[in-house]
Amino acid sequence: MRRALCLWLALAAPAVADPLAALNRALLGADDAAAWRALSESWPALRSQAQRQAWTQTLAALSAEHCGKDAPLTLPAWLPRLTLELAQRDMPLARAYRVVLSGRGALEDARLLDAQGHDLLRGGLLEREDGQGFRLESEDLSRPLAAGAYRLQLSAAGRQWQAELALPEVANLDWLSRSPLAVSRLPPPRAACAQPWLEQSLLRRSDYGFVWWRRRELGEALRWPPSRGELWQSVALVRAEARGQLVLRLAHRQVGPR
Repeated sequence: MRRALCLWLALAAPAVADPLAALNRALLGADDAAAWRALSESWPALRSQAQRQAWTQTLAALSAEHCGKDAPLTLPAWLPRLTLELAQRDMPLARAYRVVLSGRGALEDARLLDAQGHDLLRGGLLEREDGQGFRLESEDLSRPLAAGAYRLQLSAAGRQWQAELALPEVANLDWLSRSPLAVSRLPPPRAACAQPWLEQSLLRRSDYGFVWWRRRELGEALRWPPSRGELWQSVALVRAEARGQLVLRLAHRQVGPR
């Protein structure tokens, strides 16, 4: 696999000033930590579609090899648990994308910056959960979430922490069908990662607050509790991987009136 990736990278960037050279060397040397760092560092210098395609191919291959657990990312002591979710939400006649940051520990501010400096979490609402947890959900984003290198910046009580993240694209997912509401296409299997699963939830129509939630394994029946009041129902197919100690979730949600 590594030889094929190196050949792909060489063909994509044959110029003398090769932005993928460090990534190629890391792959040839079987240095996974260096390869992850090179992914983030090389992204801003990519100039052609062929280079960006080689970059995304390498990201997918590295993510599949150890499910991203070998990425050199360590969380700070004041933030022992952190999950980043990139989601596509489909509703009748509408589609939106969202970024959700959740975890345990102190958090006062968070930013997820793309290569142009745009903050995907800007305008999001930070909620506290059970005194120790938090959840920060972005506003609806009309554009798909592009693949690339992002910078996650967190702060709390005068403490700062940041990390460079190589993230995949979330765009036009077709993992779930609306009618019938069912799994239509599973993402490619990866032996090093957990199998995707389903998440059911009932939401208040007024503020989309959770009323009920269940996790289901693939093939398990989607059973719903009796309805009370006007609710939305949501089904999500979730695929999880890692970026070191950070959990990365990709989700496709189908949401509609109950």
